Amino acid sequence: MLESEFDWSEGKRGSFSWLDYVVFGGMLVLSLAIGIFYAVKSRKKSNDEFLLGSSSLTCFPVSMSLLASYISAILVLGGPSEAYYHGVQWWVICIGQVSLPVAALVFMPFFYELRLTSIYEYLELRYSSRLVRFVAGGMFVIQMLLYQAVVIYAPALALASVSDFPLWASVISVGLIASVYTAIGGLKAVVWTDVLQLFILIAGLFAIIIKGLYDMGGFGPVWDIAVKYDRAGPQIFTYGFYPLQRHTVANIAISSIVSKLSQYACTQTTVQRYASMKSLTHAYASIFLVMPFFILLISLTVIAGIVMFATYEGCDPLAAGLITKKDQILPFYVMDRLSSIPGLPGLFVACIFSGALSTISSGVNSQAAVTWEDVFSRRPSCAKLSKTSQAWITKFLALGYGVLAMGLAFLAGHMGGVLQAAIAVTSSVAGPMLACFIMALFLPFTNYKGASAALIVGTAVALGFSFGATAIGIKPELLPAPTDACPSNITLPPPPDVPPVRVSSLDYPEKILGLSYTLLGPLGLVVGLFVGIFVSLITGRSRGVRVERSLVHKWVRWSLPDPNKVTARVKAHSYNNKLSTQF
Repeated sequence: MLESEFDWSEGKRGSFSWLDYVVFGGMLVLSLAIGIFYAVKSRKKSNDEFLLGSSSLTCFPVSMSLLASYISAILVLGGPSEAYYHGVQWWVICIGQVSLPVAALVFMPFFYELRLTSIYEYLELRYSSRLVRFVAGGMFVIQMLLYQAVVIYAPALALASVSDFPLWASVISVGLIASVYTAIGGLKAVVWTDVLQLFILIAGLFAIIIKGLYDMGGFGPVWDIAVKYDRAGPQIFTYGFYPLQRHTVANIAISSIVSKLSQYACTQTTVQRYASMKSLTHAYASIFLVMPFFILLISLTVIAGIVMFATYEGCDPLAAGLITKKDQILPFYVMDRLSSIPGLPGLFVACIFSGALSTISSGVNSQAAVTWEDVFSRRPSCAKLSKTSQAWITKFLALGYGVLAMGLAFLAGHMGGVLQAAIAVTSSVAGPMLACFIMALFLPFTNYKGASAALIVGTAVALGFSFGATAIGIKPELLPAPTDACPSNITLPPPPDVPPVRVSSLDYPEKILGLSYTLLGPLGLVVGLFVGIFVSLITGRSRGVRVERSLVHKWVRWSLPDPNKVTARVKAHSYNNKLSTQF
């Protein structure tokens, strides 16, 4: 283990310098400045400007915004922690990028042509029912609130770990800043702040890795140590499908394919971005540009994880009691090893906050769009208001969702590792939502009862497994991390009185709750499709409801009657009006 500059036995670590506060504060000021700029520029514009940017955005900023919306501080903290304590097998999540061409070529053009502010309006048009629209929109809002809670908690944890700034103050700061610049600036402010924050995030990861590799003498020694302790190398990959094992290549690949297809095919956040594009060509390019940047970010977090592990070879801070949660390893490393360079700790915290702000801002903007379009826009009292007044209502909705997410963030600390918690929450809804849209687009015989049942039952089953595992206390098993090289003046904490619950130690039926969190999305997809199709069949399919050919995918329109041919056939078999009168 590389010797630390600080005496761990006395709890000493680096602290923020004035330059760190300048770097960190500068990012916050720039984010707010972008929001204020677009607030002034579009202060008299309508909801179309606030929610869709007047459909004038280009591919690059939207692509970076799409990526930033789903990366967030969760990846920055959880990715290195995952590689450190569980190995680099998690990198297989990059396989999910094969879903993006499918989303771009099959789903995106269909929704782009509809130009809907709320994607859930499509479900009402398709099924001639407001019920399924409300169910889907409500689930999206709840899912985003839970996800945002974890996203806000992550940077708050990071800042509390490296400074005397209290956790509660950090939670409030992140939530308020993101909510304010989103509420005043609209989608254009969200997109351009996402671009700024994404590049700050990338810069922060590069700085951590470069400094770590320099200290370790290059990538070779880092890789050798990672292979020695089963953090890297071909031997760590588990092939085959084992549903009760936390990570296997198959589990991660299936999960990432389903989640990415759901995110980029039928999620409000992404479809709203498609509608904001100036042309279909830009919309195509925005999706394909995501792929290399996503792989770059995943790779950077994995490398950061094994760099940290090599640095602390022989004295793991978690096992030594220097940190209490595995997600604190990166903040600890930054203040322990990088604080000697003024500005780097500030860049790190700016990196964490950038990831959180981008996700929160995108989320509250999309939640406001759904709530306005699905709830308020049809009310006569709201429809009569001026366009400026309608935009103000939407801004207050965005601000309200940000405040609500802040409240939920205080509960996020009880959800386990931030990466696993975020994936579990989003996957539980993503699978059933994808099932619902597949039914609507490709199965014309399905009805609103089946679609609603698919959403409710699919999500309930997936969340049941997620919360069930939490209720019985299942904890992911960490790879061994030795402490034999720790300084002699450190007192190692005793082992826990009650050993953590492992899936391998459970008996059936409790053992079933040990289903890998990565499979919650695929489980919800399969259950949703089965339940939706079954309920549609036993409730009369789509009889009595005319399914418009324009509301199903072009691949299946052949299965529906052509309205022009139907009209011609009716005219051919009807009585001539003149002859009928003479009769």
